Formats: sequence, C-alpha cells, structure tokens
Amino acid sequence: MQLKAEDISIAVTMYRRLDYIEQALDSAVNQTVPVRVRLYDDGCQDEARLKQILARFGDRVEYCRNPVTLGLFRNMNACIQNSPTPWLSILHDDDLLSKDFVERILEVAPEVERCSLFCGGTVFLTPDGHPFHWSGPPADVRWKKISAEDYALKNWFAFPGQLMHAASANAVGGFPVKSIYTGDWELWFRLAMIDGVVQLGAKLGHHRAHLGADRGTTTAAKSGRKSACCGMQVKRNLARLRQSGRPVTYDRRKWLEAYGPLYRDLLVYTWKMPTWLLRYNRRLMLLTHQTGRASRLIQLSSRLFGTPALRVAGLLRNWVVRFGLRTPQTF
Repeated sequence: MQLKAEDISIAVTMYRRLDYIEQALDSAVNQTVPVRVRLYDDGCQDEARLKQILARFGDRVEYCRNPVTLGLFRNMNACIQNSPTPWLSILHDDDLLSKDFVERILEVAPEVERCSLFCGGTVFLTPDGHPFHWSGPPADVRWKKISAEDYALKNWFAFPGQLMHAASANAVGGFPVKSIYTGDWELWFRLAMIDGVVQLGAKLGHHRAHLGADRGTTTAAKSGRKSACCGMQVKRNLARLRQSGRPVTYDRRKWLEAYGPLYRDLLVYTWKMPTWLLRYNRRLMLLTHQTGRASRLIQLSSRLFGTPALRVAGLLRNWVVRFGLRTPQTF
C-alpha cells in the first residue's frame, strides 16, 4: 500500500473543555512527520482563551467551528465528511498521539496489501498525565492483521492513535450518532469487514482515563451499562457476520476472555448503581479471570457475600480517594 504524509490529516475534536486541548494539539502538530491538523470546535464558550491557545500554533492548526452544536458523534462524522485527505485520524481534546504516530504508520504501510484502518497500542494515562496501563500487541510484533471475526469480540484499542480511510468510513455510515458507549467499536468493526484492520505493536495513542461528567462515556460507566453495551455490540457484530455468510456463534465465556473488561469505573459507581445492573456486572465479573491482587480479593468477596460486597468495596474505594491515597487503576 502506497501511503504518503500528504495523504494524512489529523482532526482534533472539542466541545467546551479546554483543560487538555493544548497538549492534544501539540501531539498532533509536532509529529516527526508533519501532516495537516484541523480543530473542529463544537461549541466552545471561552473563545478568548481558545484564541490564545490557537495563537501558539499559528497556521499549523486549521480552525473549524460548527454553526450549531452537533454532539460528539455528529462532530466526528463531520470530520470524516470534510476530511481534506484520503486518510484521517480523529483525536479527542483530552487524548494524545505519540509524536512518531504518522512516521510509524508510514513505515509499515508498504508491507500491507489492503486495510481500511490502522491502529496501534494504547498507553492509559491518569487525569494528570501519568501512565498506568498499556494495552496492545507485544513490543516484538511489528504489525498484525485483525480479522472481522476477531474484531467482533473485542475493540482492540482505545480511541486515540487510529488512522482510517475516510471514504470507506463515510461509505459505511460513519459513527452511529445515538450510541452511548460503543460507537467507535461499531465503525471499526464495519471497516474490519471491508479490508481488515492493521494493528502495530507500537504505542501510537495515549488515552486519558478520567471519569469527569464532561466525558461522553461517563454516562454508561456511571449507570453500570458499560459491559452490557459491549455485550450487545458483540451480538450485533456477530449478526452482521452471519448475514455476510460467515458462520459464527456467540459464546459468553469466549467473549469475556477476549474482552477482558476492567472494573475500575464499576467500583467508582457501584455504591449507587441499580441493584439489577449491579447483579448483572457481578455475574460477568465472576466469569472473568482476574490477575491483580486487589481484583482477585474483590472477586472472592463478591463470590462469598454477593452484591453487598461490591457496594462496600465501592464505598471503601471512594473513601481512600477522598483521603488522597492511590487505588489500583486497572481493576
């Protein structure tokens, strides 16, 4: 596959939050191989401060403001529809790209025959920017092809650090605008069904794992529907594979083994979660293989004492945080 820097652009999306936007723009603008960068403003209210930030980048950032607020997924679809280049990476304002993101993809592209989506490994960051978790292929894997069958069971990377073929993304409908959690997975899977996904064994994206009210996926996490949304997405993916003539079956244990859900946000909100949703999440947790000491302890206590044990664990976690102490980030 022939891919050049002029074929690539990076679209940074934002709404009202300005806390991290300068870092996001810096990671996009200061690539080792420079590409076009556009900022899609979906309703910033502090225009004076935003102008100050943009002034630091000069003409290296093209500024686009939506005439009306579109919402998260419609704004991302606008990025796809208005992409000035055949290949596009979308970056949220609170995430980061590795500085060699473009360079790494250009290095492997000639080795790839066909694909509609490049991605890599993801470094998870605390709200203040400290890495605490890594997700991706082993470092000795240069790149690998992920089939639609594999992608049906798991979203293989967090949002930042992807590069999609804009025309293909537009042809399959872009992001589903009514999704509350798995909208990105939905699009990535549809692209996987076209030409497959290529994942590099390199750290291409940095995902800031905060649970603020201004984050779109917080609603799903807070309500306890996160894992349920993922389970429904798997069933939709498998249904599409069957419709295309590929024989597949749904195995909940196989899905959980591939999905490997983290229960950090479950623990944050468990104390006020509806009982029926807490029971659902508990059943899933008991089917998973937990590796961390804290997660094994919570899983054992929940097995012995049921959902009340999870509520108590959530309360203890929140008290620990209130006193300024660190808690395990990956449970």
